[in-house]
Amino acid sequence: MKKLITALVIVALLSTLVPATVYAATVTGQGKGGNSAPTVDALTFVEVGSDNPVSAFVPLTEYRLKASLGDINTIDDITDIEFHIYNVSDGTQSQSSNWNAAECAIFKWNDTTGWSMENNGGAATTTWVLESGDCIAPSPLTPTTGDWYLAFRPGELAQQDAGADWHAWVRVDDENKNDDNDTETLGSGCTMGAYGELTMDTATIAFAAVGLTPADGIEPGSVGYIATPTTYVTTQVGSNAIHDLGIASELTWDDSPDPNTITLSQTTATPPLTSGQFTLIIHDEEGANPGQPKFSTQGVTTANVTIAGHDVDARTPVADDAVEGTSDTPLYLALWFAADGVNEVTYSGDITFTLTV
Repeated sequence: MKKLITALVIVALLSTLVPATVYAATVTGQGKGGNSAPTVDALTFVEVGSDNPVSAFVPLTEYRLKASLGDINTIDDITDIEFHIYNVSDGTQSQSSNWNAAECAIFKWNDTTGWSMENNGGAATTTWVLESGDCIAPSPLTPTTGDWYLAFRPGELAQQDAGADWHAWVRVDDENKNDDNDTETLGSGCTMGAYGELTMDTATIAFAAVGLTPADGIEPGSVGYIATPTTYVTTQVGSNAIHDLGIASELTWDDSPDPNTITLSQTTATPPLTSGQFTLIIHDEEGANPGQPKFSTQGVTTANVTIAGHDVDARTPVADDAVEGTSDTPLYLALWFAADGVNEVTYSGDITFTLTV
């Protein structure tokens, strides 16, 4: 009886070692990686051909804006970049959305079309320049970070202001239009040097007595006003800074190649008191007669002297999305001959207008 019990226990233990049958169903798991927004990691104004930082601009001189950008989906995901180079004229770090040659220049990069300057779709005449041949985009676009170099020349009307420096702002978009933007931090930004350009509306002015033509002449002891090409001469100024207008004349006018000469009195005496002299007077307002300078005149000398009322003329204004123009100032001149020592010939000499910034 004892042996039978043992055998039954062994059978029971063996039956527990038989493996269980497993039934299974398979599903496919999915988890899409997010398209994270690109980043603007650093912005720096640098020299052309190097990464040396720049802290001062000179109009019409080439510089680069280095934009270090990133995208964890690789920078191949970046499709559009917008660059604003702007003046902080209001004391804040705000950037304009409008092109303005004095305040904000806008450039773009597109992964298909490349580099462009957004001066009202190219319609606004400007002295700002996109140096597309010197611009650089990273290649290949497989890393997660890269540097874009925008090469540009500031325009001649890019305003010069003490304490209102130039900064950069960049917006970058990826394929899903995720975007990021940032403002450069180079201390106080970049200063802008002063620029000025002066042209005249005519190369020659001719004086005549009221109601007469230059060919009729001006009688000794009498005055003539600008008759040709108009009753005044216009200075056309393009300047990014506060400036002054000046004037000077040659001491001696002559009828070259003949030997007749007259000499500038360098006073306001009308007519001049010395034989063979002439007096030039100037004003920016018209007097009682057509073309006559307004009373309280200023005498022209051989030294460059600021024209009264024009010692702190404002920079040339520029409107948003508009062409660059000039500040035009009409100036009225009168020429007095001495009562004697003046011949019946045409005297000529240079009158020089100056712009000081």
